[in-house]
Amino acid sequence: MDHWDELRMFQAVAKGGTVRAAADALDLNHATVLRGIARLEQRLKTKLFEKLPSGYRLTSAGADIVDLAAQMSEASTKIEGRIFARDQSISGPLRLTLPISFATDILMETLTGFRSSYPDIALEIIGTGTVANLSNREADVALRVVLGNGSPPDNLYGSRLCAFNTAFYVRRAGAGGVLPALAWLLGPGEDIPRDWTPGEGIELAAIPVRFSEMRSRLHATRAGMGITLLPCFVGDADPLLSRVPGSPVIHTGDVWLLTHVDTRQTLRVRLLCERIRDTMRTVSARVEGRTDTYI
Repeated sequence: MDHWDELRMFQAVAKGGTVRAAADALDLNHATVLRGIARLEQRLKTKLFEKLPSGYRLTSAGADIVDLAAQMSEASTKIEGRIFARDQSISGPLRLTLPISFATDILMETLTGFRSSYPDIALEIIGTGTVANLSNREADVALRVVLGNGSPPDNLYGSRLCAFNTAFYVRRAGAGGVLPALAWLLGPGEDIPRDWTPGEGIELAAIPVRFSEMRSRLHATRAGMGITLLPCFVGDADPLLSRVPGSPVIHTGDVWLLTHVDTRQTLRVRLLCERIRDTMRTVSARVEGRTDTYI
């Protein structure tokens, strides 16, 4: 473990307040972070943190160097990025981050084909809806939904692939029957829609059911629990589901393929981006909900 890594651990503990938070942020185990902090303190011959019941607090010495450590970590990342950008081999690590539903429902065959074509590329697929920091090389390529009419950060190089649309779905009539008094199945922060009403006499329960993530809502809808908002490419492809009568197609955002400006010319980054763009062009109608899949 080198000095750069120890400084990154120090910075992560200072930011997160606990070793556990730092370990999660750096994708390391708890003991590795503790050892790294201990080595740094030994090298500097000073205590950088006070151990409290609630976590770790910077000492005065730690507070004095936290800004310098952040600058050194940023410089290290820039050096790594510049070197990575010069790499024109078709081997080595390559990190792709994208929403889980895009990985499982749209791009898995594409990623399988990419792996077969370039077996020496160590592809790491990070399925998450959170935004990876490409500047810090948490990922090399990101497929992201930019909500509303927004645009990606200026320091990223990207291309808009298609619109990302959603609609409301219910268990299809005749697929075991639709249960009465369907609940609204909501995700975190979602509200019951007030600007439209489901048609064809659908009875709605007064109390919604909330879920922490989309896949659980999808399976609850398939089971007949209620009505939920789903990406059109997920809901339209499910034979047990159909769009709720009267449900609008909602433009939720746009799908962007993003790389960092310093690493976009790396050969394996370009090869992966080309594969993803080609696939997304063929499925754009599905992602935008331009189908006739209704009850």
